[in-house]
Amino acid sequence: MRIELDSLEKGREFAKVYQPRELDLDEQELKLIEPAEIRGRIRRKGDEVQLVGHLRTNVEAACARCLKPVALPIAAEVTERFVPGVVWGAEEQHELSEQDLDLVVFDGEGIELDDVVREEILLALPSQVLCRPDCQGLCPVCGADRNMKDCGCEARQVDERWGALKDLRF
Repeated sequence: MRIELDSLEKGREFAKVYQPRELDLDEQELKLIEPAEIRGRIRRKGDEVQLVGHLRTNVEAACARCLKPVALPIAAEVTERFVPGVVWGAEEQHELSEQDLDLVVFDGEGIELDDVVREEILLALPSQVLCRPDCQGLCPVCGADRNMKDCGCEARQVDERWGALKDLRF
């Protein structure tokens, strides 16, 4: 969804619901399992555009240890500031202040809401997705799920290329 900026001096409300197949997250292991809903307000102040809203959805990602699918609820407050690329491109050098770190450069005519929603979903994900905190993962030898059964494989298998290092003394 593109929000055109011709008449945003007073600002306006917006709302969009993305169906699971409608929004591409650019991640193979990540998919929407329920519609993503974003609501908020967008307004223009001079060259700058400010978008404030709330995003809510559920996504599915693979556990980092055992690869089981994990449902993750996403609820994020969205605050973005946009400036046209020509404003920043005209300056030879620009020192960024702390307030400039959340700026997004855009074409000056409209905001692609799809990009904002995709970015906010990816930023709201934990750095490591786990099905449970004590997940044992997959056995590196036989591939069995260690959460389901103990496969009995020797857990400590050393690559013989590193064998010479174990005799090294400091």
